[in-house]
Amino acid sequence: MDPAAKVRAWADAGGTDTLGTLAKSLGQVDKDSHPVDLAGLQTSCAQLTADVEAAQGDDPMPDKTLAKRWKLALDHLGKSASACTVGAASEDQASFDLMSAEMSIGTEHLNAVVKRINEITASSAS
Repeated sequence: MDPAAKVRAWADAGGTDTLGTLAKSLGQVDKDSHPVDLAGLQTSCAQLTADVEAAQGDDPMPDKTLAKRWKLALDHLGKSASACTVGAASEDQASFDLMSAEMSIGTEHLNAVVKRINEITASSAS
């Protein structure tokens, strides 16, 4: 199977669902952050943590370059979710700052993965 076909198979076998779940969780964290809703953040950050952990346990990304970006995305989003959980519980600004920085890095990697998967799946559709 060629590399593109492996990525498409990964996407079709739940990878796309995982990406959607992470995007939904990130959106909820963002919503609970503006304006800050501490109770909401505790819930949405716990959900993001669970979703990242589930994604880390899924089948590995079959493309080496994408796999590196995917791992970085999950690592940074996991750190962001942890900092968010601490910040929401303690109202600690340093935790919120760390959450924001890690989320920015993680989202950048996640967006790169999504863009590449979309390119691969679009090229196969034509």
